[in-house]
Amino acid sequence: VNAPFVAGDFFVSGGVVGASVIQVADHIDYAKKVCGNVLHLGLGADYDGIKAPARGMEDVSTYPVLTAELLKRGYTDDEIIAINGGNVLRCLEKIEAVAARLQASSLASECKPEDFGEVAG
Repeated sequence: VNAPFVAGDFFVSGGVVGASVIQVADHIDYAKKVCGNVLHLGLGADYDGIKAPARGMEDVSTYPVLTAELLKRGYTDDEIIAINGGNVLRCLEKIEAVAARLQASSLASECKPEDFGEVAG
């Protein structure tokens, strides 16, 4: 689950156009509740492709603002690390391991979906 920072005209709350850093944190809270933990959550700023980022999240220098908000909400250091990139690195490490195993044992064109099972967990 990706927590987007887009805050265009389509998002209006309390008469204010665009999301705030508080609402980005609310989105992360909701995703954590639905998923049961943060092991499948990440941040998706897409700063090179959006015109209106969330208020308080205008560029990468504002990540500490979101981190501080999540800490105020009781997120642990490990949860913050996971959300701020640890989950992506964990997934990429699994993908690289599967790729290496498959390259050593078969051609990519011969692989079946079940060959990739360990990446999902």
